[in-house]
Amino acid sequence: MTLAGLTASLAVGTAGAAHAERKMYSYDPISADAKRLTGAGLTVLFDKKLTGTRVMKVLATGVPVQGRLIEGREKDLGPGGLKAISDVDADAALYEIDPKFEQGKIYIRAFCPGAKRLWLSFSRLAVHRDLRVQAFGDAPEGGQARLCGTLDFSYRGEWKLPGGNLPDPMEDWTGGNGPG
Repeated sequence: MTLAGLTASLAVGTAGAAHAERKMYSYDPISADAKRLTGAGLTVLFDKKLTGTRVMKVLATGVPVQGRLIEGREKDLGPGGLKAISDVDADAALYEIDPKFEQGKIYIRAFCPGAKRLWLSFSRLAVHRDLRVQAFGDAPEGGQARLCGTLDFSYRGEWKLPGGNLPDPMEDWTGGNGPG
């Protein structure tokens, strides 16, 4: 194999590994917190890569409320991050609800009253696997973030997302100016 052929093969392999597949799973509430906070359940929009998963949005299954997620930083939870908070899955993926987009402020008020910021940790997303989401809010007096709820869900199913040039139903239909 020539050097040019080897380089082209590596480039194709790298591009394939970096390609993300967008997926959307729905879950039914199991725990009391999940039933209280989500009603009919939760739908999660995420990108799946060979190297991991990136959650993009959470949507209330029964009502048109959605929140955009950004990567969460453990240091924002306080000293020790997730490991310093009792009864928490310290190995979960951490995200923060973006209060500036969609109905982020609604999620913050509902999941953690009195908080200005809301973080959600997610167990591994996989087909036919139940999901645990833990909600954390900043403490009104500052300091270590507090656990506001542990939401357990059973896997309901996967949505088929549109392909090609069809409109994306997950686009921000509020223009970032939703209620809140």
